[in-house]
Formats: sequence, C-alpha cells, structure tokens
Amino acid sequence: MLNLLYPISYLLALTGLILWFYFKENRSMSRKMSSLFLISFMVYLFSLAFTEASLSYKLLILFRDMVILGVVSQLFNYLKNSAILVLIAAVAVYGLIQFVGFNMLYSTFPEAEKSVTEANDEFELLVETENGGIPKAYERLIKKYGLSVEPAFQLSDPTLSRLDEFLAIGIPDEAENKTTEIVRELKRLSATQFIEYNEVIQLEIKEDVGTIPTVNARNVNDPMSNRQWGWDAIQGDQVHAFLKSSGIKPRKVAFIAIVDSGVDAQHEDLKTQFQSNGTANDTDPLGHGTHCAGIAAAVSNNGLGIASLIPDASYVRVTSIKVMNAMGVGNQQSTIQGMIRAADMGADVISMSLGSISSDSRQKAYEEAVKYANAKGSIVIAAAGNSNQNAKDYSPANAKGIISVSALGPDQRKAPFSNTVKDLSYGIAAPGMKILSTYPKGQYKEMDGTSMATPMVAGLVGMLKAFRPDITTQEVYNILYETGKALPDGKSTGRMIQAADALERVAD
Repeated sequence: MLNLLYPISYLLALTGLILWFYFKENRSMSRKMSSLFLISFMVYLFSLAFTEASLSYKLLILFRDMVILGVVSQLFNYLKNSAILVLIAAVAVYGLIQFVGFNMLYSTFPEAEKSVTEANDEFELLVETENGGIPKAYERLIKKYGLSVEPAFQLSDPTLSRLDEFLAIGIPDEAENKTTEIVRELKRLSATQFIEYNEVIQLEIKEDVGTIPTVNARNVNDPMSNRQWGWDAIQGDQVHAFLKSSGIKPRKVAFIAIVDSGVDAQHEDLKTQFQSNGTANDTDPLGHGTHCAGIAAAVSNNGLGIASLIPDASYVRVTSIKVMNAMGVGNQQSTIQGMIRAADMGADVISMSLGSISSDSRQKAYEEAVKYANAKGSIVIAAAGNSNQNAKDYSPANAKGIISVSALGPDQRKAPFSNTVKDLSYGIAAPGMKILSTYPKGQYKEMDGTSMATPMVAGLVGMLKAFRPDITTQEVYNILYETGKALPDGKSTGRMIQAADALERVAD
C-alpha cells in the first residue's frame, strides 16, 4: 500500500506546486492549490517515513525528490510573470511525469512481501549452529551485547542442506567496535559450527559507448543482431540454423532465473518469453538485471531488437528474482535467499551476475545454497568478477559447485577487467565487452563486464536443460569445456563456449 501511496502523493505535491504558480493571480484557486501541495507533501513524508527500506536509502530518495521539487520551484518562479510560459512549462513537466515519472517513483520501493531485496541489512554475521534454532548458550551473549538473532534463510525442503541451521546475527551500532570480540566468543561455544560475515555486494555497472564490431546474422530477423558480436562468437547464428534444419524439439521448457536487480517484464524484446513470479521482481530501476535477461533469453526472430540463443518460449523462459535494491546494493543473505527462492520455484538455471571480494576463506553458506539448488535440479552460474584478480577470492564465484564465467573482448582475449578462473573447478569464458542488450523502458544499451558474459552461458545451459532435463553441473561443464574454443589466454579464462557444438551433444 505504502509503495503506491508514495508516488501518488509525490506527484500530487508536484502538481499542486505547479498549479500554485499558475493560479498566482487567482486568490481562490491559489489557496486551493497551495492546500493541495501542503496536504500531498505531508502524505508523501508519511509514506516515505513508514515504507520498508533502510534509513540511508530513504534519505537518499528524500534528497533526490527535494532536488526535483527545488528545480521545479525555481523554474516556475522564474516564469511567474508569464501565464503562457507557465502553462507551457506545466504541460512539459506533466508530459515528462507521464513518460517516466510514475514508473520511476513506483519502482523506488518494490513490494517487500514479494521480494527478497529488503534483506535485513542490520545482520552482520551468518552463523551455522549445531542443531538449528537459537542455542541456549547464546542467551548470555545476546543479552551482553544486545544482539538480534533470527533464522537466516527460509526454504521449502530443509532436508536438502544445512541452510535451516544458519542464524543471522545483528550487532547494534554501539557494539560494532566489538565485532571481533563477539565473533571470538561465538566461536568458543560448542553450539557454533561455522561463522562468516554477511558481506555486502555492490553491482558494477560498466556502460560501453565505443564502436561495436558488426557481424552478418543470416538466420534471425532481429534488426540489431548485426551488432551482437558476442552472440555471433559463441555460434548464436549457427544455433538457429541447426535447430531449423534438424527439426528437433525440446523435452521441456527450461527456466532461467536472473538473480539480480529485477527485470523490466514489459520490455518489447522480453515480455513474451518472461514469466512473472511476483510484481516486485518485474521492475528494474537500475537496468542491470534487464540487460542480463536480454543476453540470456531475448525474444529471437520477432523483428525487434536483438537475438538470443533461444528460438522461442517453447524452449526456455526467463524469470526474475530481485536481490539488489535500486542502488545496486545487496548482501550475502539476500543473495542466498534469492538462490533458494529460485530453486524452490523450479528454476533450471540460476544466473548471478554479482559478487564481491570475500574476506572469508570458505563460503559455507553459498556452498550449502548451491547444494540445495542442485538437489532441486538447478544449475548455478556466477560472474567471475571485474577486478582483474584471481576469482578464487571472489564470492559466490569461488563457491564449490558453481560454474564461474570470465569475460572476453572482441579479440577473444581476456577482458582487461575480468578476473581469472584458473584456480576454480568450473571456470569457463564468454564475451563480455561491448555487449548490446535490453534495457528498461524499451531501450537497448551496450555494457561491459563478467555480468554480461554470465547470462550468455546461462542461456546456453538453459537450452541444454531443455533437451536434457536431468543433466548435472558436472555433465554441463564437461560439455562446455569439450566443445569450447581454446583461447590465447585460456589458462586464465577457460575456454569460450560454442553453443551450436554444445547443443549437438544433447539434441537427439
């Protein structure tokens, strides 16, 4: 309710402010418009104050909204002596509101009850206990430091992993300087099996406005496919030719879950292949998740935008699990809960173009999440990271059982920013520079990153699952490696996926 009240009250306040200036010579109307502004503004402040979000995020939104009101106020104050100019400006502002305003404001605070985005950012620790629940031995520490404790994860089948035995522990501000001491005391207790930090994850947005290499796409009619060098390099055009000529059909519709910042479900090149699992996941104020979704599963041969490896929705569909807020920030707990939710809803592929440098030597919670997802039939794929370092220190890419993806440039060498995957069990490569894909509000943009390489692999794995539903992570990786293209930097990047060759292995 509050996430709807917020944009309506703010836009009414903005409208009241504009009309207040317009009717400045009409005392009666001016008084009414000033009342509209003041009442709407008070409702706006109420909705902002009580909407579920962190204080820092709400202060950032308040600053943004006040800047807009200030600019509008100054504009109409400057034009106040000309009623015609005020009217023209008012119409222009109204048009802008209609075009982008409401959707932007509405997506500021997604529906918390249907999204895992608003994971409690006050929990600093993830602790595995001996038998689940809050051990009696913890009571002294909870009281001593004022700790908040609750189950870290909710899953439909606790027998498939130890995730139900993890607690999220929050440390109050006044005790934050004692975090090391708290961890030390927790480790001394026999009920404590494992402790790791609930690490913050920040999405990296790398837009690329340089020249895109052109290719000759012959088997799709999507007008921008000639700018998809990466899709062409992984045999995208050959995939469509192979499927047309062979006439083979998939054994199931596979589902790819984009665990990210959300997806614009109404994008022209996604909507017929997108399956919603809750409206809170169907918006993307950041654009990152929508870009990834297009790479993995844009609608091909529809005469619009770009192509993917997916011929149509009878092979693969894509859905969204939002684990990042509008600023691209999340944490380990929210990401793992997103993985759990994707697995519980039957995702065949979980694609995660996210991660961070980890301070923990072992990723126990991520490993348990991968184990849970695998048991549910999901294959997990994650970005290697963009720090030009070894991905063995980057999570969740370094978690056991995850296929980790490095990024390549148009020269098929390691992208300058890409982490290496040489020390990971399931390292593979895909194009990740100058990648054109879908973007919110019907747009298309080029971006760089292992974030872009990851959904290329996810799209292919989705197709493999469509033809062989019971295929395992090990079997998938073996196919990707054996059919992959050897590269000059292959020791660092792994082999580049070759989609048509991989599909021929499973399509019978």
